Amino acid sequence: MTFDFQKGCIKFIRGGSYPHCHTLFIDDRIPCLIDASSREDILREIESSKKIQVIITSHGHEDHMMYNYLFPKADLWVPEKDAPVFKDVRNLIKLYGVTTEAEEAAWKEFLEKACHYVPRNPDRLLRDGDILDFGETHAEVIHTPGHTPGHCCFFFPQESIIYLADLDLVSAGPYYGDINSDLDQIIASLRRIQKVEADTYLTAHGKGIYEGNPGYIEKYLNKIWEREERLLNLLHKTPMSLEQITREGIIYGKRARTIQGLWDLSLSEKSMMKKHLDRLEKKGSLIQQEGYYHLVE
Repeated sequence: MTFDFQKGCIKFIRGGSYPHCHTLFIDDRIPCLIDASSREDILREIESSKKIQVIITSHGHEDHMMYNYLFPKADLWVPEKDAPVFKDVRNLIKLYGVTTEAEEAAWKEFLEKACHYVPRNPDRLLRDGDILDFGETHAEVIHTPGHTPGHCCFFFPQESIIYLADLDLVSAGPYYGDINSDLDQIIASLRRIQKVEADTYLTAHGKGIYEGNPGYIEKYLNKIWEREERLLNLLHKTPMSLEQITREGIIYGKRARTIQGLWDLSLSEKSMMKKHLDRLEKKGSLIQQEGYYHLVE
């Protein structure tokens, strides 16, 4: 069995596009998978030879729990603040801004059939600063909220590796489009992990393997400032409503596509723009009057 990256007991498996992600396999005395959503064939092969004892899901999104169902005998460890998502599929669906019964039914079918969602009560709730012992390998849990309230990264000090999960350094920039995503928190989380000294960054999406250079995180952060600058430039020309701003496609372009027939990126665009508008309004950079946003000169 070959892996895309290996150091010590840490082995990295690249996955495909949504609803998959990359996976960390900790091949130690306590075999563990973090984000078991990469390649079903490899994960099955690992299970047949190693008997996974623990599966860790970095946060409560379906593309990070895709193959959890393959390991019913393994303990499930999840971030404390995302725990409800693992217990009931409805807790996950409501985070996506679903407004009709038909949309809810479609999402439920997709999550259960395509993403293999199976409700489970977690065996361990992960909190900031927890030290996870797998044998020779140890990991520190770093709570990095913003993408979701519970999103966690995992730092392996002996191997000088940090797994950034969905703080994934992709060129499109950070995602904070869920109802419970928080823009200020994601900025603070990125600033926090930027201070972690590591030789290697591993991520859940995109390229997946990076040299441990904080400049990558700075570039990723800059996407937030670029979005904000484009928003301010729009409002400098004329006051606009949220709907008008959304149609400008600052993040995903003016012709935002739909993923898997369900995930409408225009809704994500709207949600993320609203978070920028709220942030700027809180800072006193703009005001809202009768549904239109005005710059404060």
